Amino acid sequence: MASAWKNTESPSPGDHRRATVLRDVIETGGVGAECGVYKGEFSRALLETLSPARLYLIDPWYLFAKEWHWGDGDRSTVSALCNIMRMFETELVGGRVVLRIDDDLHALSEMADHHLDWAYLDSTHLYGPTVKELALLRRKVRPRGIVAGHDWQPDPAHRHHGVCKAVREAVDRGEFELIMVDEPTIQWAVRVPG
Repeated sequence: MASAWKNTESPSPGDHRRATVLRDVIETGGVGAECGVYKGEFSRALLETLSPARLYLIDPWYLFAKEWHWGDGDRSTVSALCNIMRMFETELVGGRVVLRIDDDLHALSEMADHHLDWAYLDSTHLYGPTVKELALLRRKVRPRGIVAGHDWQPDPAHRHHGVCKAVREAVDRGEFELIMVDEPTIQWAVRVPG
């Protein structure tokens, strides 16, 4: 049976639009991390738009499960990872892209403090894990660096509201400065103090 997997080298218009919004708050170059890569559809847009010298792609893929229970098309986590390896073959071999097949909390904990210039968070969308990710990213992203993410949902009834709640609480505690909320792309960005 042939796979329904779509190998795309170019980001979709929606992914490109999301990455372009980030260009206003994240400096090009530097070292970044995408936590929650899924099928890698946004990763190419990050590379093209933000031009990081190194981009860590962190996702548990097959360690999470054989298949995701959401999304369209091929839900195989192994197919997703294989496609990402093909899509980023040149960048992987050259060291510009680094794959971390792991839970982001564990993968990030192994990085040196202040190693990242920025991080993009699009993982569980749940309150508890987001609280832990933000606490860890505050140490792993350099002072004045950026933590951004997806699924800003201010409605408490929304299933992804935990992200918004966790970010707002961290900002209220003075752990970050909120610098952007883009409602059309449901993205947010905070700056690490320093």
